[in-house]
Amino acid sequence: MLGKLLKLMSTKAGITVFSLLIQIAIVVVGVLFAATYFWWIWLVFQFLSFCICIYIISRDINPSYKLTWCVLILLVPAFGGLVYLFIGRQHTPRRVRKRLKEAGNATQVLFNITNAELINRRKSLNPTGSVLADLVLRSASYPVYGNTDTQYFSLGDDFFPALLRDIRAAEKFVFMEYFIIDRGEIWSEICEALIDRAQHGVDVKIIYDDVGSMFTLPKRSIKQLKASGVQCLPFNRITPSFDMRLNNRSHRKITVIDGTVAYTGGNNLADEYANKVERFGHWKDTHMRFSGDAAWSFTVMFLAFWRILSRQEIKYIDYFQPTPEHSGASGYIQPLSSGPGRDDHLIQSAFINLISSAKRYVYITTPYLILDNEIQTALVHAALSGIDVRIVIPHKPDKRTVYLATKSFVPVLIKAGVKVYTYTPGFIHAKMMIVDDERAFIGSCNMDYRSFYLHYECGALLYNTDSIHDMKADFTETLKTSHELTHDEVENVTVFTRLARSILRLMAPMM
Repeated sequence: MLGKLLKLMSTKAGITVFSLLIQIAIVVVGVLFAATYFWWIWLVFQFLSFCICIYIISRDINPSYKLTWCVLILLVPAFGGLVYLFIGRQHTPRRVRKRLKEAGNATQVLFNITNAELINRRKSLNPTGSVLADLVLRSASYPVYGNTDTQYFSLGDDFFPALLRDIRAAEKFVFMEYFIIDRGEIWSEICEALIDRAQHGVDVKIIYDDVGSMFTLPKRSIKQLKASGVQCLPFNRITPSFDMRLNNRSHRKITVIDGTVAYTGGNNLADEYANKVERFGHWKDTHMRFSGDAAWSFTVMFLAFWRILSRQEIKYIDYFQPTPEHSGASGYIQPLSSGPGRDDHLIQSAFINLISSAKRYVYITTPYLILDNEIQTALVHAALSGIDVRIVIPHKPDKRTVYLATKSFVPVLIKAGVKVYTYTPGFIHAKMMIVDDERAFIGSCNMDYRSFYLHYECGALLYNTDSIHDMKADFTETLKTSHELTHDEVENVTVFTRLARSILRLMAPMM
């Protein structure tokens, strides 16, 4: 036992956690000690907490987030204000905002030069679709693309073989950005393919999240990649000190190959996503392959982050690859990204628009259903208007407290007419929304506060593509192996569970 503890403490994660605990202890002991000899210090910290509460209330942020922090600060006024200053602020450093703006400006120039005609393609959409397309275009300058084939993967079991084939065929560059990279069969095969491509002169770049991959990506694997010519960078590197950006993670899943093929969806690079190991029963996740013009936006998304992390100048035009005409391509694609570096909460806005514009049905899959007031109101109003709203969540949770919080939102949805199902074979990690056979979203974004307000996320909006019908067919099949929750079932719980749900719902913006 002692040996395992010492081994853990020698790792980066162990050192970081231990350092943070020491700093917390120093602050707490320091404040208590000082307050013992100087009574006014206690009043100063309480006044600071009061002022911070006033500041939080005045900010233009989600009301639930305000309520949670104000309650926590006022419960422990001597320390609550300090905690908020260290980890609570939804803040992106000025230098990062500047680099995002620089990348956006350079990207927009290129869009205007090479893809100006694509912006007008939104006019080919029906009125409902064009409203959403204009929202995304005007908020963040993400164009609408035609000339793009789409292929839907209903399971990671099918996605990874296709991904490997494309990587092995790469001739110019391979860009990959993932929240979790985990040792195992999947990563071994991908790692081998990336090294092979790099040794053949292909430009291979990888971004991994430093928290998401903290316990899973071995240092030796990174050293092996770098030694073979693969460039690797951690997103938002963690340090053994308080950092207000610790909560801002890259949860995005992006692969771009030669500028003509791109992937996004819910799958990380780990064996459980392909059901090669079992963690929470059968693991269901989905992904989408884009072949054609829409791959360009994913190229730009990746390069913008690479510019920020590497501090290298990026000439975007060097990576632009004209794509041939795809005669079988149907509909239109609009890739998009969101995160705390922007103030528009773009994917959340797209979700609200999708739900509110539905005429017949809204089908959703999400591993976490921790709703803010805006999304909950949209779902409730849609159901009360007679729209067929159905949501599938996991049956076997990966995080019990988060799952308990998820269940706390179910009663009000069912009462309004929303049908909520649990995926009985195990854990569903897919993040999708399908509306009226005409519009859909697939990507990395969960329906929770963390994805909407703290994480960097990505995905794609689909308009009238053939793959929307594949997504709907898969959703229908998923319902056959799912259990529909009833109001009595979710409400008939113990007093302790009801209390726990209430507390967790209050804490939801931090989960």
